[in-house]
Amino acid sequence: MAVSQYLRQGSLLDAVRSHLTPDVVRGASSLTGESESSTRQTLNAAAPSVLSGLTNMVSSREGAGNLTNMIRSGGFGSAVDNVGSLFAGGSATTNMLSTGQQLLGKIFGGKSSAVTDAVARTGGVSGASASKLMALAAPLVLGVLGKRATENKLDSSGLANALLSEKSDIAAAAPSGLSQLLGSGPSVVASNITRETELSSPTRLEHFAERTDAPPAATAGGMRWLPLAIAALVGLGLLFFLRGRTPNVGDTTTQGINAAKNAVESITLPGGTSLSVAPGSINYELAHFLGDSSAQAPKTFVFDNLNFETAGTQLTPDSAPTVNNLASILKAYPNVQVLLVGYTDNTGAPEANQTLSLNRANAVKGMLTNQGVEASRISTQGLGQDRPVAPNDTEDGRARNRRTELTVTNK
Repeated sequence: MAVSQYLRQGSLLDAVRSHLTPDVVRGASSLTGESESSTRQTLNAAAPSVLSGLTNMVSSREGAGNLTNMIRSGGFGSAVDNVGSLFAGGSATTNMLSTGQQLLGKIFGGKSSAVTDAVARTGGVSGASASKLMALAAPLVLGVLGKRATENKLDSSGLANALLSEKSDIAAAAPSGLSQLLGSGPSVVASNITRETELSSPTRLEHFAERTDAPPAATAGGMRWLPLAIAALVGLGLLFFLRGRTPNVGDTTTQGINAAKNAVESITLPGGTSLSVAPGSINYELAHFLGDSSAQAPKTFVFDNLNFETAGTQLTPDSAPTVNNLASILKAYPNVQVLLVGYTDNTGAPEANQTLSLNRANAVKGMLTNQGVEASRISTQGLGQDRPVAPNDTEDGRARNRRTELTVTNK
């Protein structure tokens, strides 16, 4: 009886690299536009880099549990079963690129860009190419780990021990300097009431709830619903009057604000697509700006509902409609070019703030391109704590400075 490759003696790294056949490398080369030799070098550096990040992750019990949950919920076995399609550039590639970027954020935290740069230097490819190959290597690695765990009946601690037992070999195969870059693990992003980026002492990132880059309701962008709230209050007051009742002011205020926030307007885009968006939202203002032939670019808009999961680049579920509608608008105006810029406040290390802000902007770009917006139309930039719009000496000011902006550079 044939013995599965996952049950045979052999390292996890060898198991991953065994899937990087000449055909797979050839497909990856076509996907990135890099030479086959450079692509092979980059993939051979990407695999131990991802494994190094996972080795750091499982150094705590919480991290080992997180890895197991990632494997169980991701369904990455398909990436292993059909590696050729993963790198072929079809729908499987498109879907997994977005997932892979999210995985890299969970594995490396704020250091994902620096890790990708190290891989790019090792392979001699561009940063964009390395980013794609890293994003596709991550689900492949998790798929291999999942197969190994299933066929060897490994629980969280067993899988962690398997990784840790190969730590030195993985580190030796990784790009030079990666161990020093990763240090004690992923960068920790603190909550609103602490600080924004890496803490001075080693702390596991799952202990913290991260604040988001979206401006709070008290900012100018967040108060755009106020005129609607006033109108809703008037309407509710009139209704109570006509019914001969005395309204409860507190209840009426709450109902009015909720009605204003939930108010939507239907906008028909070129091509016939219809969107339901809230007046004052970024998509409402952007659609009207692009539809106005007299309006001139550049013009900047601040996202009013764009929140990210803890210590990563994955958007929260309630942020998805913002990006989905934005994608529809950009596809309706195919000549428009935009710049996505991320900002932070001035707490924490400037370099880490810059990395975090760029990763967030790239995550939004990835979601837009996955929905059919050409990547060449979207530029990204992370300016970290530069260009504050408010003083950083108050929480309100810092909150306003933590923002993501979209600038229409050409229409």
